[in-house]
Amino acid sequence: MTTAETHAIHALWETMARAWASADAALFASVFSPDCDFTTVRGDKPPGRAGIAAGHDRLFRTQYASTRLEARIVAVRHLRPDLATVEAESTILTAAGAPLATTHALAVAERTATGDWHLTAFHNMIPAIPKETAAVPQPTESEQARPKLRHLAIVAKDPEKLAAFYTSVFSMELFHRDPDGSCFLSDGHLSLALIKHRLDGDTPLGMNHFGFHVTDTEATSAALVEAGTDKPAERFTDRPFAEYRAMDPEGNWFDLSAHGFGGPRPPSTPDET
Repeated sequence: MTTAETHAIHALWETMARAWASADAALFASVFSPDCDFTTVRGDKPPGRAGIAAGHDRLFRTQYASTRLEARIVAVRHLRPDLATVEAESTILTAAGAPLATTHALAVAERTATGDWHLTAFHNMIPAIPKETAAVPQPTESEQARPKLRHLAIVAKDPEKLAAFYTSVFSMELFHRDPDGSCFLSDGHLSLALIKHRLDGDTPLGMNHFGFHVTDTEATSAALVEAGTDKPAERFTDRPFAEYRAMDPEGNWFDLSAHGFGGPRPPSTPDET
C-alpha cells in the first residue's frame, strides 16, 4: 500500500472531524459505504450510510450541538492493496475544549473501483480501563447474578462546582460531561450523575433517581411486574448508560442496566457481567 493510499485512509477521519465541526451529517456519513456495517457504543446498528446520517443529524441538533471531534488513527493494517483495518480513537469536545466522551473504533477501509476509499465496517466502543493482573477472589455465580446498586443521580444548580467538590474531597473521577453541563463521576464502583437543573423544568433539585446493574434486564423486568409495579420503560437515549427506567411501589425512580453505568473501576475489582 502506497503512502498516498495511507493518506487517503487518514483523510476519511479528517472528513469526519470537519463534518462534525460544521454539524454536517451528510458529509460525516459520506465516508461510509452505502451498506456500511456500523455499530454504536450501545450496540445499535443504524442501516448503512442513510442510518448513520440520520443518527448523527439528531446528535448534532441535540446533545452534541456545537461540539467538535478530535480523531486519532492508532494503527492501519494493510490486508490487501485495496483493503485495510483501522484502529482509531475519537474524543468529543465542547466548544471550549472540555472533553465529553472518548471512543475507540475498529474499522474496515476498502478502495472502490473508482479509486476512492470508504469504510465498509465500523465498530465503536468505549475504551477499556486497564486492570492489574493481581489475583483476586472470584465471585460466586449467585454473587454475579445479584443486582448491584451502581448509580445515583442528583439534580444540581451548578454541576461543575459540585463535581469539583466530590473530586477534591472524595477523589471521585470525572469521566463524562454532557453539553448542557451535566457531569458524571465515579468512585470505581458507583457512578454519580450531577444533572443540570433547568429553570424552565419541573424537576426539583436534589436526589432524582438511582440505578441497578443487572445481569438480565428481561428477567428483572418480569420480576418487577410480578411484584406489582409497572413494566420498566425503555430509555431512548444516545448516552451509553442505562437501558430502562422503572419505579418502585412508592413512586421512586430507578434505572436498570445490563451493560453498566460507565466510569472507571478499581483495578482489583473482578469483571461484573
